[in-house]
Amino acid sequence: MAKINVMFIHPSNGQELEVEIEDSLTASAIVNELIASGFVPDDPAGYKLYIKTPVQKEISGSTTAASGGAAEGYHIRVIPLTDAGILKKIRRR
Repeated sequence: MAKINVMFIHPSNGQELEVEIEDSLTASAIVNELIASGFVPDDPAGYKLYIKTPVQKEISGSTTAASGGAAEGYHIRVIPLTDAGILKKIRRR
């Protein structure tokens, strides 16, 4: 279990939080810690974590930070899960 310093990016205001984490933490555990610390509010829909690189890579629920690709100095976006953008059938008159 190695420790890495990463920077989390807040989903709405862009605030950054530098944290040292165990690279063996899962994405779900990381999100729970971010909620417990007050960095992001508890949201029943949940959050996803994406490593900020030219091609964003998701660290999904049970994936560890290390196996998801997180490394020392990386920036990780915290993205709320919403149904925004889902196409819905629109009734026209």
